[in-house]
Amino acid sequence: MVWLNPAALALLAFVPVLLVLHALRYRRRDVRVSTLFLWESVAREAQGSLGLRRLVQNLPLLLQILLVCLLAAALAEPALTGQAVPSRDVVLVLDVSASMQTRTGQGTRFAQAREHALQVLQELPAGRQMAVITAGRQPRVAAFFSSEKALLRQTLRDLEASDATGNMREALFLALSLTQGSGSHEIIVIGDGAYPRIAELTQLRQQLGHQLRHIQVDGGDTNVGITRFAFRQVPDAQGLYEVLLTVKNFSPQPVAVPLRLSMPPQQPLERQLSLQPGQQEVIVSTVVGPLQGVAEAELALDDDLALDNRAYGVAAAPSQTWILLVGEPNYFLETLLTAMPGVFVNVVPQVSADILPRLLASNRLIIFNGVTPPPLQRGNYLLINAVPPDDRVRHTGTVAQPRVVDWERQHPLLRFVDLADVHIAEALQLTLQDGAHSLVDAPDTPLLGLIEEPNLRVVVLGFDLMQSDLPLRVAFPVFIGNLLRWLSPPESDGGGQIQAGTPYPLYLDTPLSRISVQDPEGRQREYEVQGNPWIFSDTRRVGVYTLRAGDTFKRYLTVNLLDDGESDINPANKLPPLTPGEAAASAPAGSAETPLWLALTLGAVAVLSAEWFTWCRDF
Repeated sequence: MVWLNPAALALLAFVPVLLVLHALRYRRRDVRVSTLFLWESVAREAQGSLGLRRLVQNLPLLLQILLVCLLAAALAEPALTGQAVPSRDVVLVLDVSASMQTRTGQGTRFAQAREHALQVLQELPAGRQMAVITAGRQPRVAAFFSSEKALLRQTLRDLEASDATGNMREALFLALSLTQGSGSHEIIVIGDGAYPRIAELTQLRQQLGHQLRHIQVDGGDTNVGITRFAFRQVPDAQGLYEVLLTVKNFSPQPVAVPLRLSMPPQQPLERQLSLQPGQQEVIVSTVVGPLQGVAEAELALDDDLALDNRAYGVAAAPSQTWILLVGEPNYFLETLLTAMPGVFVNVVPQVSADILPRLLASNRLIIFNGVTPPPLQRGNYLLINAVPPDDRVRHTGTVAQPRVVDWERQHPLLRFVDLADVHIAEALQLTLQDGAHSLVDAPDTPLLGLIEEPNLRVVVLGFDLMQSDLPLRVAFPVFIGNLLRWLSPPESDGGGQIQAGTPYPLYLDTPLSRISVQDPEGRQREYEVQGNPWIFSDTRRVGVYTLRAGDTFKRYLTVNLLDDGESDINPANKLPPLTPGEAAASAPAGSAETPLWLALTLGAVAVLSAEWFTWCRDF
């Protein structure tokens, strides 16, 4: 205990003054009497109560002395000292990655993490706030800063572990953005410590110091998982497929596991695998087609993480891509297109406006080479040395020997395309209005323009290929490959395969307003289609998704984990836990003072009231 104003203790000097005043208060008076025997009898009777009477007579004095002591102590400002216990707002980062579904003796890891989170909420001091962030594939704020414990408790109970990978690094940066770099917040991470980019996270924890606390949950050590599953058609072999499957043992002990591979309409393939700890086996199998439908690989064992025991894929016959080349023949362009797998090219000299809709139904891309096209309202088009009848692209003349000065390297059309030192003898001088933009620029004209609408994509190449050396450069096949993937991506009757949590772009040949999706649990949900491609992002669960629209449109989407980091439920490198005791030890030393003057003042008021009550009585 410390005295913040010890000079006020000088007021205790009033205690002797009170004693002197009290001594002068009572004065004895001599009285003559005729005899003493009567007074001696009265004195003997009062002898037994003398102590009590003295106490009653001195009670006002004692109360006054106590009042002076209390007032002097209150003015001296005493305070109790102790170790400072920091009380800060909390940002709770909860790991919801696939590895948190690992089974333990006390339920899943995520169930343990949720209990720890509820305990942190229970210990949150009154008046303090807490925010909740989920560290999934895309970290998000599940609850912003709030002091309403009931709301935060319900938020934590509603959270679930996903089937996707986690991104603890981005989740921590999101938590830091909420704290705005302030040391008045504490970041509490609850997870299994098996996070990607562990070296960066360890360095970040060292930088944050006492501001970061890590609560680790563990349990479960047996897991064998499928880490890769893919199909491909054997080149130049009609109806022959290769299946690639990778299985790895992440357990500390050897395991024997049966593998079953179902590929309709063929008979299932079965194989017995014996894997040592850490061993990975790559299985390549040749299958005679045709294949159609959903293929499934399954490991028939009961380990601690069941999520990676199955993987799904779409087995479908390869589709054909027909391209219509309108106008002048071009040897380089035709040779390149026909060399691409599944691509077939038809060449016609001219196309009229009335036949164009029927051609769109049978051709996924139409190229106009040196020929002005009819009005374009929907479809995918490449215009070479030609301009569409559209006010957004205007032709005002020609430019001799234009030089490429810049291009949008990040656009899908120009990814990995190097246009430096491309020589062009002559190009169209184009003017682009609102609704069209340039991807490749020369000083006097755009060389590559683009019109993009939900049902219309037009790429305008403003020069003749034969008037440049572009067909002789590596950039040419790269550009055409990018163009085909962007304008008309490969289509299969089955659909696609992605990792859990990854958005899936669905390219549509015909306009659709709504799509119905059946998830792996069999639940149906309607989605409004906006744009082409339509982005389907609700892929948090592993399994087969069925996409339907009307009676004719049907696609399969297979979603898998296929991630070594999540399947390795006990990696060698983990983010070490940082317990509350260690966090407190690493915090800067300090002390807290609890003032006592208010309690002493209230005590003085009580003593003053008692003293007043005593004086009012008639002793």
